[in-house]
Amino acid sequence: MELQWPLILFTTFISWCAGTFSSQAYLALRDKGEKVQLSAWIVSAVLLVIGGVAVFMHLEHWERIFNGFGHMSSGITQELIAIVVLVVVAIIYFAQIRRNDGKVAKWLAVIAILVSLALVVVMGHSYIMEARPAWDSFLWVLTLIGAAFILGPATVAFLADVKGDKEAAAELGLPAIIGAVINAAAALAAGFSIQAAAKSLTDVGWYYDLTHPTHKLITPELNAFTGDSAVAMILGVIIIGCVVPLVAAILGKKTGNWKVWGCVAVIGAVIGAI
Repeated sequence: MELQWPLILFTTFISWCAGTFSSQAYLALRDKGEKVQLSAWIVSAVLLVIGGVAVFMHLEHWERIFNGFGHMSSGITQELIAIVVLVVVAIIYFAQIRRNDGKVAKWLAVIAILVSLALVVVMGHSYIMEARPAWDSFLWVLTLIGAAFILGPATVAFLADVKGDKEAAAELGLPAIIGAVINAAAALAAGFSIQAAAKSLTDVGWYYDLTHPTHKLITPELNAFTGDSAVAMILGVIIIGCVVPLVAAILGKKTGNWKVWGCVAVIGAVIGAI
């Protein structure tokens, strides 16, 4: 299959959006981060728009997407419902930010976190398909949750440091480290699941070609760690996508310099997710 870049960008940016929104809600629960609430909200809104636009690029006739909205079992319908719910909560959240100078009610912060998590789960679940052995695993949902867990705290910590709110940035140090660990564990588990799924595929063997009647069908090595995708897995996912964000989160918490290490963690996690 060819890479569907619109869907890759959609899942990455929506996870990033959900992680950012839930991280600022976490600060609200801790009675911190009033200075960064509006900036974080704007960033999460922009990420949502980018992800939303990207998903439409997947369709040649995007207007036909509305044909699927009448079926509740459709992944597109479920994603739309989750996004609409998130937008409604985000609008109420924005109203409280503006009315209360950055303070948000704790009940609303809890709802924001739950809705953000639900959106990522619903989005990831829509790609679990029995017809695709390598996709037919809840581990792919966990990889999106892991990406959200590191991208969100790192992004908001970076914004808080830029705003001069060192206390809010420090509050996100431990969540960023925990998120980086979850991100790494989920990515590695998904990588190993690819190898398990590869065993369920059928080897076609020989096929008939008019010019090469005895030519064997060439298939790539499916081992994610030693096959054709090993460079992407080892360098892109493990080193850049897992190790770099974890080290950056640890150094960010230790030094308090989230302007640098928050940015490094975000860049690494985005590359790894993609």
